[in-house]
Amino acid sequence: MNKRETILDFWEIINYNYDQIRYAEIKSSVVISVYSLFFTAAYTIDIIDDENVYRLDLNTSWDYVSLLILVPGLYFTCISFASCIKCFLPRLKQSALKSPLFFGDIAMDNVDFSEYYPKIQSLRKDPEEYRKHLSHMVYVTGNIAFTKFKHVNIAIKSLIKSILFFIAYIITIYVVQLF
Repeated sequence: MNKRETILDFWEIINYNYDQIRYAEIKSSVVISVYSLFFTAAYTIDIIDDENVYRLDLNTSWDYVSLLILVPGLYFTCISFASCIKCFLPRLKQSALKSPLFFGDIAMDNVDFSEYYPKIQSLRKDPEEYRKHLSHMVYVTGNIAFTKFKHVNIAIKSLIKSILFFIAYIITIYVVQLF
């Protein structure tokens, strides 16, 4: 394998990691969209509900059972929303290697293009150092993708749990209405 193929392999991995970062953010957006649809439907049903079926009076033991089912649903909803936010704004470990390849380092470590250009040219002329910076980029983007997917997986699992609890809550309310 020649040096050019090695460099292209690094860039393919970096692009793959960036794709995974985008997929995690899209999944997180879908989770938030599902909640917004669910809450819109619940709000609409509440407005249409003339019999006040969803009112919790806490007069009977069934009301307490319903509340015990509703609270975990709300808890998992909060966990899911928090995980979605963490997916969009993950706290990442600071990188020790300043690189002219990272957009943040480019902006923070260079006043203008005339300062940046010699750094990138110097890096490109040293193949071993260039591969080191590309390896570092692979490492950092891989960690970002992992962090985002970890949070989005928690959000999806919490979404499923909260919807199950909300469905159980609705069923208990209607069971109470039948008796």
